Amino acid sequence: MNEQSVTDLLEHLRDGFLSDMPERVTKIEDEVMSSRDAGSYDELFRMVHSLKGSAGSYNFYEITKIAHGMEDVMLALMERNEFNEASTLDILLQFIDILRDTTESLISTENAPLDIDERLEVLRDQIFTEALNVLVVEPSKLYASMIQYNLEGMSINFTFTQDGLQGLNNLLAQKYDLLITSLENTRLNGDALVAALRLVHNFNKHIKTILITSRDVDKIANKDDFDAILDRISVKNGNLTEIVKEMMGKN
Repeated sequence: MNEQSVTDLLEHLRDGFLSDMPERVTKIEDEVMSSRDAGSYDELFRMVHSLKGSAGSYNFYEITKIAHGMEDVMLALMERNEFNEASTLDILLQFIDILRDTTESLISTENAPLDIDERLEVLRDQIFTEALNVLVVEPSKLYASMIQYNLEGMSINFTFTQDGLQGLNNLLAQKYDLLITSLENTRLNGDALVAALRLVHNFNKHIKTILITSRDVDKIANKDDFDAILDRISVKNGNLTEIVKEMMGKN
């Protein structure tokens, strides 16, 4: 097969993919509706993931971008167990609308809608901008689980570590909205961790911080370095929830 024949074949396959897209989008839309009723999203995720890959193979990068965005949102919703909410259905159907509009535009003009990036950003913002990035430095797996349980009703992306020095490394490398640290960490205790963080010029320098300790709260030396200090009994009693909501301005 000569070079021209290969080019013609690829163009034929590309045209075939595009002509099949309306039916493919409808099938994904049907799966969105049925998956919500059945409570199983494996097939929907597989369909979107497959679309992302095949669109990229034929250089339809606009479709790949939409499928990738939808895939990211689905993963976040599954992780938060929020897939059955009415707002979730609305967001997924808006992705379908963007897929359909883009497909129609590509078929008619081979140009994607000009507002595709803006529309995708709006959808992503509904899922990701309200989530708090929270670093938890806690040597006890039991208390780490309690912290996560206390805050499970909030939209939070957790990072856990048992080691104070690793916690400092995380804070120097990634932006967080809130630090929850035990005083009794390995290698670097909570007091030293926060003191070191306040000394560096870093995006987390003024991060909101909660200290958790088994010691008498009144005996903590550098209490002013923390926005709140809780003893472990208070964590057991679920007092952390309201403190975080008030501190971060969450309802």
